[in-house]
Formats: sequence, structure tokens, C-alpha cells
Amino acid sequence: MSLVYITHHDENILECEQDFVKSSGPKVSVFVYKNPTVERAAEYAKRLRDRLAEEDKKLSVILQDDGTRVLTEAKKSLHRTMGCAHTPIDPPCAYLRKNQGIKWRREKNHVCPKMPPMPPLPRPGTGHKAGMTPNFIKRNKLCAAQTIPCPPPPRYIDTPVGTRHNLLNSGLVPQFVCRKDFGKVPIYLKKTKRMLAHANAICAKEQARLLELCHGIKGFTRSTGPTGPPEMPGMRVMEQAERTEILEGLRMSLTEMTKQYQSMSLLIDSIAKRQRKGKLESDLRQVEQDILLIETTPIIYVSEY
Repeated sequence: MSLVYITHHDENILECEQDFVKSSGPKVSVFVYKNPTVERAAEYAKRLRDRLAEEDKKLSVILQDDGTRVLTEAKKSLHRTMGCAHTPIDPPCAYLRKNQGIKWRREKNHVCPKMPPMPPLPRPGTGHKAGMTPNFIKRNKLCAAQTIPCPPPPRYIDTPVGTRHNLLNSGLVPQFVCRKDFGKVPIYLKKTKRMLAHANAICAKEQARLLELCHGIKGFTRSTGPTGPPEMPGMRVMEQAERTEILEGLRMSLTEMTKQYQSMSLLIDSIAKRQRKGKLESDLRQVEQDILLIETTPIIYVSEY
């Protein structure tokens, strides 16, 4: 591989492509269009390219005599080369000091359009018409005079000293006599009574069915007679002794768990204590439900398998 060492950067590649195109001669297109619309479009495109090329060659920065650079609206196309040929270098003594750098300002090429002159302001006291400014004091007086005063609320005096109380909502004046539902039972009470009557009828029917099964005896025990509870295949009725034994065991468990729950520390500050407290509460609730179920259910069937 060979290396080329360039010492002077004085070449310019801006016109290289154009020179090559000029030297190659006019380019003949393969497709020749004779359509006038296409020719007009091509002519317009050529004019546009020429105008853009002209604008592209304009300098975007203008250096003035006082060292100020003016920023214009044209595109930046100062150096389309591989670099400046000779870059001017300032001597070391001419280093950059304060407020000596490049100062940029935009080019002032805007011209305001001419507008008709504004009419002069009227002198104080000449352009004012009488009655334009509202008189707030007079208006407030008229409003206050035309306003209907609010009547005082009715009151009554219960002592000779003169203690006053509001007459409304005191019970001395009938207020709700003219209402449609005056003296009638409210609708929500009627609904509640109907709901309670329906629930009492269901409870009475269920109690009658249980009394018919148990023959009016609470804690019914199994008997061999035909008047006993109905036989269930694969099931037997729990005996009274078995029921009593289970209840005693449940009550002992309830007492022991209650003692454990009451002996817990007052400060529950760890996860283990919270879990133990929750487990004891759920166990106590379950034991109480089991005791209530056994005590209130006269007939309990137990599987024989």
C-alpha cells in the first residue's frame, strides 16, 4: 500500500464534477419525450435548480470592517473543499481576551410596512361623555331601597324575662298535617313487618316438622319402636351418652384454648405472634360453632362406615 503525503491543501472539489460533466459532452437521453407537459416540467425543474444553485453559492456569514460577523439567511456554502488552503494563525501574544471573541448578530434586512398614522389621543375632559361612567353609590342606594326586606322568623317567649325560641320545629305549630302520608304507617315499616312475618312462618313450619320427627322430646334418643326417627341407610342416630361425651370434650378444648389466648402477651409485635393469635381465634370460633350445633340439633346422624 502506498501513502500520499499532502502538504498543501489548495485543491477545490466543488467544480470537479461539473468539469467532468462538461468534458464528457452533452448527455443524450435514451427516452426522448415530445410531450409539451414534460418539457415544461423539465424547464421548470432546470430553472429551480439554477436558482437554488445561485442561492447556495451565497455566503452565510458576512465579515464587516469592525470584526463583527453578520449571520444571513442564505445556506452555508463558504468552503466546499477539503479545507482552507492557508489558515491564518495569530501570534501567541494576541491571545483571546475578554469581550474580544466572535460577536454574532442577525442581519437587519426586515423593513416594516408603512401604516397610516394613529389618530391623536383626545385631551383630558374633551372626549368624555356625561353618563358613561356608572355611579355605583347611586345604584347601590336604589337597589337597597327596592329590595324587599326578609321577614323575621316566628318566635315565641316562654318566660316573662323574654327568652326567645324559634316557633318552627318546636311542636307548638302543626307543620306536617297537610302531608299525604300524615298519620299513616311508613312504607319501610310495612316492608319490615312483612319480612318478619314471612321469616316467623318459615321458622314455625320448621319447628313443627322437628317436633313431629322428635315427638316433642329435646335430645331424642334412638328407640326400637315405630315412633322413632326415620331410618337412613348406612347411618345411625347419635346416642345421648356419645353426645354428652363430645360436648364435654369440646368444652374442655374451649377452656384450654381460652386460657392460652388470655395468657398471650399484650404486645403483638412479631409475625409469629400475629399468626398464633389468628390461629387461636379461628379455633375458638370453630369450637363454639360445633358446641352450638350439637346443643341445638336434636337428631344427628352418624355414618356407620
